[in-house]
Amino acid sequence: MVIFIDQNSGAIGTRSLTSYYDLFVSLERALGKVLLPVDRNASEPNRLISSNAAFLELSRSVATEIFSENGCKTKDDPVGLYPTLDALGRIKRAQKDCEALDVVAADFLEQVGAAVIELLPSQVSSIDKPNERPVSESGPRHQPDASRSKARA
Repeated sequence: MVIFIDQNSGAIGTRSLTSYYDLFVSLERALGKVLLPVDRNASEPNRLISSNAAFLELSRSVATEIFSENGCKTKDDPVGLYPTLDALGRIKRAQKDCEALDVVAADFLEQVGAAVIELLPSQVSSIDKPNERPVSESGPRHQPDASRSKARA
């Protein structure tokens, strides 16, 4: 969970971050155990998907890429929407490039992507919400030096 403080009002709010493992349990619920069965005893990302998955190798590469793209070290680390979608896009591109992507596998990746969009909140950055900042951030964001801007003009 991340705590945010609105700089104008001083209001405090929280955002819950979804863990890697919780994302896959939620995906299993959303897509079904045939497409994405989660092995609840697995400790490694390449073993998180049970061997009876409809697209075993593709599902395992999804799990591994999402883990890697989000910089996860354990299955309890948080995952973000955009890194997760980036991982899915990279897998789809790689499958297309080696001509291993059939219509059904492409549909599976699209279903995973759609479910991810529904399950993960989009983390709005402080750039999008300038009056909101994480508590751990110290001081204001760096502003360009006005004298440098005048020198360029």
